[in-house]
Amino acid sequence: MSGRRIDMAQSLARVRQGGIPLRAEERLAEEAGPNKKLFTSDLGVSEFLMARDAGCEPIAQIMGSSIYHVAEIPDYKGKTAELTIISDAHRESRRRALARLWQEAALVGADAVIGAHLRDRMITMGSRGKGGDDGGEVMEFTAVGTAIAAPWITHAPGAPVVTDLSGQELWALAQDGFEPCGFVFDFCRYHVWHVLKDYTAGLGEVSPAQTAIDRARRSVETKIEELAAAFEAEFVVGSDVSIDIKEVPCGWEGCVLNDLDVDVSWMGTAIRRVPGFTPPEHPKTPPLILSMMPLGRRTSELFDDDDDDDIEELAREAEEEALEADEKGKE
Repeated sequence: MSGRRIDMAQSLARVRQGGIPLRAEERLAEEAGPNKKLFTSDLGVSEFLMARDAGCEPIAQIMGSSIYHVAEIPDYKGKTAELTIISDAHRESRRRALARLWQEAALVGADAVIGAHLRDRMITMGSRGKGGDDGGEVMEFTAVGTAIAAPWITHAPGAPVVTDLSGQELWALAQDGFEPCGFVFDFCRYHVWHVLKDYTAGLGEVSPAQTAIDRARRSVETKIEELAAAFEAEFVVGSDVSIDIKEVPCGWEGCVLNDLDVDVSWMGTAIRRVPGFTPPEHPKTPPLILSMMPLGRRTSELFDDDDDDDIEELAREAEEEALEADEKGKE
């Protein structure tokens, strides 16, 4: 690592504009330089071996993160609709984290990123009204993955392809002539006012909740399709879809009825056929990768605690037989 001073004001300005710190850029330049001796990655053994078998070489482990504040939002008491300011905050914070991951991949000269994992964490909750749902939240999104060299993946110069594919998944796609072309994601928070106001007695399906789930899912699905089309993709694979439903206070003082928040999150990798791909005459089979397993059995696994008395009795008998044999030998 270079010992030269870093202009902190310039570094912070880059971060505010969505970039990465100058020190991180310097470190990555050294990792990708001619004197590189070691790479780090978050790949497992099987992922590493199968990624290499697919014509990929790991370069470095990379990361992008964003700590994002959701400001106070307009009053939505009495309304049933998508809370766009919260949906947009989740989208923007994820976009910034992935953009920084992409920048790190570009700095090390990668063709793609595999195994990208996106983790979210609520750092602080808001203190106003509805338990933080009206703003004041501070959340963190972190994306970690492995930058790889993969010359067979089609992309613009200096524009690596981010994916959440594992090494095994990338290998399988490559064998059938598919390549990743981008990471797609979206988020929607849909709010239902007084979700049980018409269901205070009797049994029945709560249709406002069901409608909210369907609308949130359709909103996210539409944006995922638009992103995939922008990448000129044919399919989206490895989709990780989560639906979180929770009751929240109404917000009116003394009101006994609760509202409902529906969060829908969708992430996946857009793929398309490799241009000019010719299937191999003899399709490859996955290489055999053995996991380590214990050989033999420990003594503690051979006997239960209830067998202790039997073991002691067998030991006494064996000792007595040995003494008798010794006596006979002396005679």
